[in-house]
Amino acid sequence: MHDVPEIHGRKALVISNPMAGSRRTTLTHDVIHELSIMGWQVSLVRTQSIGHAEQIVVGLQAQPHGMPDVLIVAGGDGTINEVVNGLCHIGGLDLPIALIPTGTVNLLASEIRLPTNPKLLADIISQSRVGKVVLGQITAGPNSRLFLMTAGVGFDARAVSRVSKNLKKFDGKFAYIVAGVTEYLFGKWPFYQITIDGESSCARSVLFANGRHYAGGMTWAPGASIKEPSLEVGVFHRLGRFRLLLYAVALIMGKLGSMPGVRILSAKEIELQSHYSDPIQADGDIVGYLPARISVAPTWVNMIGLEPRSN
Repeated sequence: MHDVPEIHGRKALVISNPMAGSRRTTLTHDVIHELSIMGWQVSLVRTQSIGHAEQIVVGLQAQPHGMPDVLIVAGGDGTINEVVNGLCHIGGLDLPIALIPTGTVNLLASEIRLPTNPKLLADIISQSRVGKVVLGQITAGPNSRLFLMTAGVGFDARAVSRVSKNLKKFDGKFAYIVAGVTEYLFGKWPFYQITIDGESSCARSVLFANGRHYAGGMTWAPGASIKEPSLEVGVFHRLGRFRLLLYAVALIMGKLGSMPGVRILSAKEIELQSHYSDPIQADGDIVGYLPARISVAPTWVNMIGLEPRSN
């Protein structure tokens, strides 16, 4: 692994998604207050729509006062995903990122065991211990997107594509539950051709894990690590409504990998094709459509609060 950057300044920009999650609405302001007491110069900008966080980051390169020393993301995994892809566009992935977990889904924050106490979060940011997060990459046609924690094709992605934006504003978790139930009752179960490191097979649904946590803290890929340059791939060769219920129970019990019709393996490059232009979800949002290549990205992001990997 490459050397971890040192943080010398105390100028931070907070990108806050005010629509993320349905609780801890004051956490962002409390962390900013604690940082100010510690001598940080903190600016706050709020996102206004999906994709706005990425636009804000891309616009940083044109700011006359230059880049901040730390970029703080207050939101969920989708907001963090936008910020990381924005930094990629401007060649700024070396800029350290800190998290304030206020989103509907905070898998990355769970992965690095971030607290939700504002004083503790401010302490972590001030201590500026930085580790490197290995990223996944989705290439669909001419477009490429990075992801941090999870991606999926099949039931997982089709459910995400049904999430109501209006309902998500009211209650994000409930919006995902409604979308999942709707997809379960009315969704289709197409076949996909998946090629993993040169070996091809058919699948009904596919999950990708760059970290251990999935869907509110459950784990289906215990071998996944945001520090290691490899993806865990869950291939569902058989799937239907009854079988999906069995898989859900097995997931809760931590025994998904032992179920018939399920194969979990490590890989660095996966090709997916289908007769349908099915959606691909990454970090809780739809980011592209099949066919696609999913792989370990040739780059990484510097994350505050993640202990550096020992060599």
